[in-house]
Amino acid sequence: MGLNGLVTRNIAGYVRSFEVCGEWREHDLEEHSSMGRVPDGSMMLNTLVRVAIERMVVLDSFSWDLNTKMLPIVWQALAQKITITKLSIKFPSKRHPRPMTLVPPIPNLQSLKITDIDPLSYPDDISSLLLGSKNLRHLCLHWSPRMREKCEPSVHCSVYFEKCKVANYLLPLKSIAVQNLYTYDCDSSGGVIDNDVVEEITLLNSTDGWGDNGSTGFMDTAWRKPAPYIMPKLKKLRIDKVSRGQCDFLDSFQGLERLYLIGPKSKSSNLVNGDSKDVPQPSVHTPPASNSSSPGTTISSSDNPNRSSASVQTLRSSYIDTIVRNHGSTLRHLLLLPQWRLTANDIAIIIRQCPNLEQLGIGTEFENFDHLRLLVPFLPKLEVIRIMAGGEEGGGKFVAAMRELDSAGSHMEKIGQETVNREWSKLRFMELGASDMIFEIGTRYRLDNTWDAEGKEVWRRYVRRVALDEVREMDIWKMDSMII
Repeated sequence: MGLNGLVTRNIAGYVRSFEVCGEWREHDLEEHSSMGRVPDGSMMLNTLVRVAIERMVVLDSFSWDLNTKMLPIVWQALAQKITITKLSIKFPSKRHPRPMTLVPPIPNLQSLKITDIDPLSYPDDISSLLLGSKNLRHLCLHWSPRMREKCEPSVHCSVYFEKCKVANYLLPLKSIAVQNLYTYDCDSSGGVIDNDVVEEITLLNSTDGWGDNGSTGFMDTAWRKPAPYIMPKLKKLRIDKVSRGQCDFLDSFQGLERLYLIGPKSKSSNLVNGDSKDVPQPSVHTPPASNSSSPGTTISSSDNPNRSSASVQTLRSSYIDTIVRNHGSTLRHLLLLPQWRLTANDIAIIIRQCPNLEQLGIGTEFENFDHLRLLVPFLPKLEVIRIMAGGEEGGGKFVAAMRELDSAGSHMEKIGQETVNREWSKLRFMELGASDMIFEIGTRYRLDNTWDAEGKEVWRRYVRRVALDEVREMDIWKMDSMII
């Protein structure tokens, strides 16, 4: 009914944002797939979408989020729209091969997001789109989780970037986001991005490091060499793996404003578009690696010291030292791995070197609430703090102490008392070890007819418990996920 209205009535000319989403039922799908045909219903759907797009004279944003693949006729309609600046395309999570599309350039496209890329079933070629869309500034590429779960080396970076490389064209991207990349070789992506322009980088499940197992390790690590050029304008880095190489990268430049180191998540958190019935085993039989492993080598997480808890704790000091030395004066948001149980000395270093922090998320060895006095008063701009559990059973000593306060019904009273001083005035939200213990810190108020031992008025702060959904859009929580 919606498409019918857009096609037959004079309303399409007012549409600036158009999203096609939901479930589309395709009849006799297996039969059509076996013969290499597209079901008639899907052809009709894509035809109607194209006609609707052609009538949208001010269309600025288009999103395809259906469980069926977008066909070339829709791409052709989008390429003719000089008004489009934002494009989001989702490939189906189910495998039903469709004809390949050579995606044309879109002249004024500024933001491109493609999710659930599956080269074996939907090998659309976006190389011309990347080369010809000269206004492209934001690129997000998300491959199907199946690529790494099943160790399918079907991704070849040359398919996406070779035309830019041959044309000596540097993509002037301000933000780059990559998730679930699994490839033999990614040399073709080097030398095609203008490092002097990049401001934001997100890498999720696309690098090796602590948290990997045999099914997610790269088969060829030769391409992961130090970048020949630094990124002088890089302001935001979000990554879910820590390693010596990543720490060296942080040491190669200065001026980072937002750093989010995400701890290992459960497998289900990475399944953006459905779930997988087959769970990879801790040890898997990988294809031969070109630079180290012999054919048929079995790799497990225990074989790599970088993937052990001991290793990640060893990296803690290196990361903290690098972060505060190169980026401390400019950092506004800092999220560290909850498994890094920061000591009082670690916290003192962060306090001294990062005076401009506004949002902070850390794991600590605090045993009670009193230790927060070491932290908050010396960060005058701090608005949000998260004290995170580090994976211990029950959340560790700090969480246990907070649970005890909570069960006694004195949690909010304690917070209101501890945060009453003026140096806490900027603090708005506080997480105390668990997502069900998030509190909003309000304004000060005076207790009626109450004085302390010195005869002074007694003040408190209003405190309210909030649900995670109420703060989920704040960066220190929003960035701590596997959603790209």
